[in-house]
Amino acid sequence: MLAVMWPLAKSQAVAEPEPPIAEPPVDRVGQTQQRVRELKAQLDALDTEMLQFKTKHRVRTNRFGLLLSIECATLNGRAPIEREWRGLLQKRDGLVTAWHAALFSWSEAKGGSK
Repeated sequence: MLAVMWPLAKSQAVAEPEPPIAEPPVDRVGQTQQRVRELKAQLDALDTEMLQFKTKHRVRTNRFGLLLSIECATLNGRAPIEREWRGLLQKRDGLVTAWHAALFSWSEAKGGSK
């Protein structure tokens, strides 16, 4: 009689949930190392471009990239060269910052995988 009064008294087959599909393992060390290599290649290419620029326009700089002298045919030629050089320096600074961040994340990934 108790079974009639209780609505869940009948045994119902409850479907068990399927186990979640396992995600494939992610190689964080390999991914971060690949990012470091990509940024280093970009830095090397930019370094080559800056060296060619310095040679083409006979630019002398100090070790920080500040212009010391420029040899140009006209007095008006200095401003565009300075502008382009500063653009190259900004690009380099951005790449160096990204490269250092990638090195740091690669170091963390290597430390965490041990």
